[in-house]
Amino acid sequence: MKESSHSEQNGAIPVELKEEEFDRFILPHLSLPKRGPKCKIGYRRVFNFIIWVLYTGAQWKMIPIPKDSDGKPIIHYTQIYRNFARWSDDGSLEKAFIASVEHLFKEKRLDLSVLNGDGTNTIAKKGAILSAIRGININKEKRSWQSSTIMDMCLLQWRRLL
Repeated sequence: MKESSHSEQNGAIPVELKEEEFDRFILPHLSLPKRGPKCKIGYRRVFNFIIWVLYTGAQWKMIPIPKDSDGKPIIHYTQIYRNFARWSDDGSLEKAFIASVEHLFKEKRLDLSVLNGDGTNTIAKKGAILSAIRGININKEKRSWQSSTIMDMCLLQWRRLL
């Protein structure tokens, strides 16, 4: 993946982070292994692959992973997914998101005039009032607390800041 040319003027969503951005805003919030081998390609590249998957909506196996001199991928896509799953489960990605919203707010760069809601992550079932209660479905009870949308996190964070 090539470095992004994120334009401050048009407010485009960055699909890659530069090293200094990653080290300053994301890395302090990620849980990293205390022992065992470190990531051979670096956590910034792994995070950029994750952003690419989330931005494009592609499957994990479709990540454009560069090949080494032997023609093998430098990392297997399942390793990228494992990092994503670990960071999602332990709240690292949520912490990084909240910290970035706080930073934008403190720098007076948080634009609340445009707020788009997306209902694609909302579960809809018959009997909407009862099914909206968390933990009502035994199969989803363990995951129900993780099913909050980014919109919910934004609103909670902005209420706390304001």
